Amino acid sequence: MSAMSSTESAEQPRAMVIQLTDQEAKICKVLDEVAKNYEAKEGKKVQLRIAGGWVRDKLLGLSCHDLDVGLDTMMGYEFAVLVNDYMESLGKKKRTIAKIATNPEKSKHLETATMMVLGMSLDFVNLRSEVYDDSSRIPSEITFGTPKEDAERRDITINALFYNIHTHKVEDYTEMGLRDLQDGIIRTPLEAYETFWQDPLRVLRCIRFASRFQFTIAEDAKQAILDARIKQVLKTKISKERIGSELDKMIDDGAGRSTAIRLLQELGLYDVVFAPPEINTVAKGTTAVDGSICEVQDAFKLVWIMEWILKIHPTLAGENEDGVIYQPERDVGQESLLRQTQGAPMTSHLYPIVTSEPLPGIPHIAPMEEPFPERLAKRAMILSSMLYPYREMTATVNKKNVPAGSWILRYGLKGKNVEIDIVTKLMESIGAVQQLVASISLEVPEDQDVLRRERAEMGMLIRDIGYITVIGKKWQCAVLLGLGVDLIDKFDLLKQGILDDETRIKISKYNAFLYKSEAYQIDHCFSWKYIVDGKEVTQLLKVKPGPKVTGYLQRIMRWQLQHPHASKEECQTWIREHPEQFK
Repeated sequence: MSAMSSTESAEQPRAMVIQLTDQEAKICKVLDEVAKNYEAKEGKKVQLRIAGGWVRDKLLGLSCHDLDVGLDTMMGYEFAVLVNDYMESLGKKKRTIAKIATNPEKSKHLETATMMVLGMSLDFVNLRSEVYDDSSRIPSEITFGTPKEDAERRDITINALFYNIHTHKVEDYTEMGLRDLQDGIIRTPLEAYETFWQDPLRVLRCIRFASRFQFTIAEDAKQAILDARIKQVLKTKISKERIGSELDKMIDDGAGRSTAIRLLQELGLYDVVFAPPEINTVAKGTTAVDGSICEVQDAFKLVWIMEWILKIHPTLAGENEDGVIYQPERDVGQESLLRQTQGAPMTSHLYPIVTSEPLPGIPHIAPMEEPFPERLAKRAMILSSMLYPYREMTATVNKKNVPAGSWILRYGLKGKNVEIDIVTKLMESIGAVQQLVASISLEVPEDQDVLRRERAEMGMLIRDIGYITVIGKKWQCAVLLGLGVDLIDKFDLLKQGILDDETRIKISKYNAFLYKSEAYQIDHCFSWKYIVDGKEVTQLLKVKPGPKVTGYLQRIMRWQLQHPHASKEECQTWIREHPEQFK
């Protein structure tokens, strides 16, 4: 089933049609029948329209499972009850209706009813008109509104389109939505300054949708965003949680994260979204802020590079008749980033999944069966990239030194603890990763002493990154992030699709590190237990337990990495014969 606007003209983008799935067509039929039955029984009419994102995405040929049904003369919960009764009359099981009360602080200005209909979750809410005052972004008055009033109070025109369930037509009450969707324009339905003044969060939504669809923000909207008064009300009227929520959506929307950072920078909003630490403001106990923010442009460059790296598709390496490592023909060109150069074996680590088996006989703290969590890992790398300009800034909170990036995530964006811990560790590890990657050879050393030393250095770094439970197998993210930082100075060439010799060598070094972590069988070493524990080492050295034991255990782990097949007895003998190693 397809639908066109009710006001077709020569200028209308005829190529844009809504193609309903079978499931969507059945749902629309049910809702239409419920409305007809209600009118026949009560003598009152109710018009149903699917609003917002679903209409936009369907017109763009994208799938969407978020159906918001707007009603012009009835509350959402009241209509949901009628739907339940109708479905029950057809022999269907009655479904639970969740009533979501108004919560203006969370941008829930009207009561919403949510229920499952034919396997899809639907939100029912009445169309509305809003009146604002100057003191708050929360409407001072909300009333039932016409479709035009509801469309005009929305953030942008492409989100203000309706699909009329009864006529099967798209309705464009702003008279700009369809054209803007066709032309790739982000525009406010009403005057831009007033729109943003009423609800400054719309500024971030404009940036998010411009980034997601690679659309252009209309000039009047840009000028309004650049107005210092809009920037100020965005700082003062919007909660940190709401800003954090919009940032989450920018990160999770898929492509366009780097565009979002570029727009935030160009529109002077980077330090609003990523507000730097301040003394005794949102974080009580912040007594000092040291250092300064570095070049904000680096955030855009690094996010773009990480997006570029994350576009690589895992492929298997093979050997040709001459024994030379090669990459399959289907994965060539710019997308083939981690590839064989300068003789380094190719191994894919787009989503660093541990593929080698743990060393036999070595106990592990954590089980090895769990898969590598791709989404969390990607988010951590992107967030680290976005916060990279704050790498030289710290804050003192309750007498503890806290990296500025951690402070911003915890107190400024109200992030989740697990994400904060991962991002903090990734950012702290950049320098150590770069230094060690630069020092290793591209090939596996033939000299056994060199090999043992390299294996130990790599293993100790992997443990330092991944020993914390929340990071674990995500330690490879630190390597990819280090690569991204190392490529910042190559950004202009990469944007042109050029991989010069220096870039290829850099990539080869990082690829060699990842390859060797598997070849040396140390990709799991973050979870190794000490072959001789703290109590045993103090007994062997005949010393009292104390803070120095931590250092003793570090030396034991280094020995384990150098001697992967040695027994506990051999380690004990080494400890007894080399007490000088533990002074």
